[in-house]
Parts: sequence; C-alpha cells; structure tokens
Amino acid sequence: MAAAILAIAALAALELLSRSDAASLYSRRLALATVEAERILAESAELVKEQRTAAKRETLDSSIAAEALNGCTAVVREYRENMSVTDRSGAVMRVPVIRLTAEIADPDGNALVSLERVVPTAAAEDVP
Repeated sequence: MAAAILAIAALAALELLSRSDAASLYSRRLALATVEAERILAESAELVKEQRTAAKRETLDSSIAAEALNGCTAVVREYRENMSVTDRSGAVMRVPVIRLTAEIADPDGNALVSLERVVPTAAAEDVP
C-alpha cells in the first residue's frame, strides 16, 4: 500500500516538474521575443528614416534570433497617419508619422508579443 502511495506521489512530482519546465521555456521564449521585437522595431525605424518600406514577414531561425525563437514568425506592419500634438503654448500641431507594429508568433501561430513604435516622417504643421 505504501509503495502505491509513493508511486502516485512520484508521478505527481514528475508531472509538476514537467509543467514547470514548460512554463520556464514559455517565459524564456516570451522574454526573448520581446527583445527580438524591439530589435526589429529599431531596424524598421531606421528604414523609415531612410524613406524605405519597413513592412516585412520572416521566419526566425538561430542565425537571426535566439534558439528558443527558432521557427517563430516575425511580422512588421507600417501604417501612415497624422498625429496631433499640443506644444507648450497650447497650439495643436499635426505630425505625419508611421506607426510600426512588430509581432512575434510561435510556430503554431500563437501570438507571443506585439510592440509598437511611432516614427515621425516630416516636420510638424500648425492645425488651423
């Protein structure tokens, strides 16, 4: 009887250890995906400043990103818009910007992280 109880306890401990490893891998992948998305946004912002398109889709591998992100997909989207900004005097100004969004998804297509950055593309204009 005692052996059966010990066997059940050992199986429960192994299951807990397995779940802990899976959670640890997910946390590591999430942290690395955030760093990778920041890197991609920085590169994309430079492309926008050079007046080149930043939109892209790529599959990450160990030559581009950390091994934990192998097989993940990175997508950068760009949206042109005007942002209204109020200056110190209270005047409203319109600033043309490109809003960049970087999304990293795991190999199954589940979203890991989505980050955004706004890049001004021209000088501000007064709003009449």
